[in-house]
Amino acid sequence: MAQMQAPQPPGQRPGFFHKNQPQPDLSSFTEDIGNLSRRLRLLEESFTNLRRALQVTEQNMLGKNKVFATDIRTLTSDISDIKQEISEIKEKIIEVVKELKEAAKRDEVKVLEKYINFWNPVKFVTQNEVEDIVKEIIKKEKAKNIKNNKK
Repeated sequence: MAQMQAPQPPGQRPGFFHKNQPQPDLSSFTEDIGNLSRRLRLLEESFTNLRRALQVTEQNMLGKNKVFATDIRTLTSDISDIKQEISEIKEKIIEVVKELKEAAKRDEVKVLEKYINFWNPVKFVTQNEVEDIVKEIIKKEKAKNIKNNKK
């Protein structure tokens, strides 16, 4: 810091034409101001760098926030679609259960199987088949009769 002047003894005052006292040494004062100025500049640069880093961080956070918001909206939409599909599947299962309740039971099918085996519908003939068989038999009989009459 600046050097101070020594106090003057009482009763002595500098005169009008008296020699001026030596000036205090301002070089140390100038050095101190220079040091303070440099330190202030370093602090300002650090503050500016921190502000830039904070700004970049905020921009990154805003960008990530937008991405997360988009992802959340997509997931919410997907979840609602899945809920709707699950609801549809439940409805279809309920319909299948209703149809199965109306279907024949195992015992009922076994009873039908016994009757079918008893009747043996494979050997059933249609009316047309019976008529064809009868016509064929009649033709054979006529042919036999004609042969017998010729002899």
